[in-house]
Amino acid sequence: MEEDQAVISRTSAIPLHTQFRAHLLGRIERGELRQGQKLPSEREYADQLGVSLAPVRQAILDLAKEGYLHRTRGRGTFVQEAKVDEKIAILSSFTQSMRAKGLEPDIHIRYRGLVVADEVISRALQSRDRKLLLIRRLASVEGEPVALLDAYLSPQSFPKLAHAELLEGSLYQTMEALYGVVPTRAVSTIEVIRFQDDAELLGLTPGTPALQVEGTTFDASDRPVEFSRVTYRADRFRFTIESFHRQDRVFHLIGAADGGARKKGES
Repeated sequence: MEEDQAVISRTSAIPLHTQFRAHLLGRIERGELRQGQKLPSEREYADQLGVSLAPVRQAILDLAKEGYLHRTRGRGTFVQEAKVDEKIAILSSFTQSMRAKGLEPDIHIRYRGLVVADEVISRALQSRDRKLLLIRRLASVEGEPVALLDAYLSPQSFPKLAHAELLEGSLYQTMEALYGVVPTRAVSTIEVIRFQDDAELLGLTPGTPALQVEGTTFDASDRPVEFSRVTYRADRFRFTIESFHRQDRVFHLIGAADGGARKKGES
């Protein structure tokens, strides 16, 4: 840490936290601190620099807000990894989408059962069911939670999904295997939210910005079969838009322009 000590000047007019921030940022940009690398604790930095915790903590918080670092409760502070590009306009499963990018996600069911039907969701599904089946899954990549996947379905239309094992963690594959239903179209919206109630599931502090994608999925007969709400960690995902013109219509594919188009993040 001698090189770190050398960059902190107590006689400089530049605040200590600004000096330390610049030093850390320089090491990140030069590749000396690698993507995903864990940093020493704030206390270790403070002791080795001979300063209080305050300037160290401020520098790290600033870099986290700017997207260079990310802090995980109980694990520490890490250099931010590259964001995953996600295509959400045409259908594919979350698992397949991640594997297409060379990532192997772990999908765990956090809840599966009946919940009181929300008016907006019931209207989207054109359902009169008083209760809907909610399947909530948590997706992790390399041991870190990255997305919360909520799927709402009619328990009358898909009763077996209340107990069936999801093939390879994929709801869509299971729907096709059990009912012959193949999702063919989806209407989705994306917005930035302040994640509150379930933020801890993604390792986030309540109030942290997150990307939320809501949408209705339709089958080949254009009947609504699923309402999904996918919440992504904003520090791990980004969405891009690819537009093209065909037969006097403009189509927009939202997501990365790498290999096939994908839906909003279903599962």
